[in-house]
Amino acid sequence: MNNLFRLLLILLFLTIGNQSFSQIGLGVKLGGNLSGADALSFRSSKRLGFQVGAAVSYHFRPNMAIQVEPTFDVTRVRANSETVHETNGIDKGNKTLHFFDLPVLFRLDVTSGFALLGGIEFNSLLNEDKYRLNNNEYAFKEGTRLGYTVGLELGKFYFRYRGFERSTNVYRSWTTTIQQYQAGVRWDIF
Repeated sequence: MNNLFRLLLILLFLTIGNQSFSQIGLGVKLGGNLSGADALSFRSSKRLGFQVGAAVSYHFRPNMAIQVEPTFDVTRVRANSETVHETNGIDKGNKTLHFFDLPVLFRLDVTSGFALLGGIEFNSLLNEDKYRLNNNEYAFKEGTRLGYTVGLELGKFYFRYRGFERSTNVYRSWTTTIQQYQAGVRWDIF
């Protein structure tokens, strides 16, 4: 009787676990991006970069999910000559910023191959120590910042728009608004 009870309990956990597991999805993603900055010292046209990451989704309804996408992102922006001669200015030229992004998105599956996504994102600059001002201080302030992401998925292809601000120590502590367009491919593991 005791062994039968254990067997029934194991079967119950496997059944519940299997149903919960079927609501979870995992995938990997790889793509390119176009980034631009808008501030007095970082006014630039779009620059090429890339991103690589994962996508973990939990479907709480058949066509609705919460999707989290931990991502490593290379964003390129260009500093102009606005502050090049200031003590706390920055040299003119391209700057390659490495970010860890964590978008938390609401996902609506409109059809089996088409989904709309939107939500907030947390991002941290990983190489804030790389770029220095003329007085040798860090150009970008460290810490996690909040932004937003909207996008869509068409089968394996995804398209995203990201917007966020990055505080700087550049002349008068100007804040830089970064806008990014992403396109890439997502492969589902399960």
